[in-house]
Amino acid sequence: MLSNNDILKKIRVALFLRTEEVIHILSLVDFHITKGALGDLFRHEDHPNYQEAGDQILRRFLDGLVIYKRGQQESKAGETVIDLRNSKPKPGLSKPNPKPTNQVSKTGKLQYQPKLSSNTSSQSKTGNNNPNFKKSK
Repeated sequence: MLSNNDILKKIRVALFLRTEEVIHILSLVDFHITKGALGDLFRHEDHPNYQEAGDQILRRFLDGLVIYKRGQQESKAGETVIDLRNSKPKPGLSKPNPKPTNQVSKTGKLQYQPKLSSNTSSQSKTGNNNPNFKKSK
């Protein structure tokens, strides 16, 4: 059976993650770990400095990986979003802006939200909106 350390190692190798990226992923869910402590998790079991990864580290890493790959989830009108960082809501905050915008998330990834447009006359009769599209003969 795989240990939590083995699972972390396999995910790290499969996604080509460096140590700094793993630390960043864990910091997205407010779990801070040093480079040395993370290195202890990736050591061989026979090494004297080997540390066993607990369930909390693996769970936080997986939660952070979701945010790292997809970006922070924003709530829609009337929808409740669970904050993975377990932070309490601050009183007096306004509701999120329902207008769709392109924003850069905390992870540095661009979150694209399409503009709502009622103008459908610009679409071609074939339904293809790509101006570089060439019809095949």
